[in-house]
Amino acid sequence: MFCRKINNTAVDVCVDYKNQFHLELHSEFVECPGDVQAGWIYNADEDTWSAPPEPEVEEEESSE
Repeated sequence: MFCRKINNTAVDVCVDYKNQFHLELHSEFVECPGDVQAGWIYNADEDTWSAPPEPEVEEEESSE
């Protein structure tokens, strides 16, 4: 699996980038684990990928 990495964030995750993207973009692709999805974040210090944190959901106040 490969992904294009921008600011340590995975974009354009695919199996075969050479047949899907223009030649000028090929140097931007890196190999990544098969479970990586667009939006995942790369930690260069630990050489790991992780899903982005879930956004916090604010609870609505009831008007009783």
